[in-house]
Amino acid sequence: MYSIIKEVLIKGKYELVDVLSKINKLWIEGSLTEEERDELVNLARTNANPNNSYAENTQQIANLWEYYQQLDTRLSKLENSQDVEPTEPEEEWPEFVQPSGAHDAYKIGNKVMFQGKKYICKIGGCVWDPITYPDAWELVEE
Repeated sequence: MYSIIKEVLIKGKYELVDVLSKINKLWIEGSLTEEERDELVNLARTNANPNNSYAENTQQIANLWEYYQQLDTRLSKLENSQDVEPTEPEEEWPEFVQPSGAHDAYKIGNKVMFQGKKYICKIGGCVWDPITYPDAWELVEE
């Protein structure tokens, strides 16, 4: 058995983890001496071909690299595109909506449009409109 394994190792067409496991199994079973085992393990490690041991991982890495390059190209095109229309900014003065409770109450500094006029909230947790509770709102004069 020793000579057969040695021939395989010399040719170099094996998966390292698999062959090391087989060598250890034969040694445990008593088919190899400790010296034969040590020699075969060293030969296996010396002659191991990474393409045999990591072929699947190597392919996955190559696929990921290709995907990364495609994404990078697409991102560069988006960043450098002259045809991109600017997005409309969020409405700075949204229409007042009656809060239904504390979870959607207005906070200090919130801006609203109410009955055609602009207001800024002056208190936290405000659930009243500017007419009902004018002290909570500052009218913005333009």
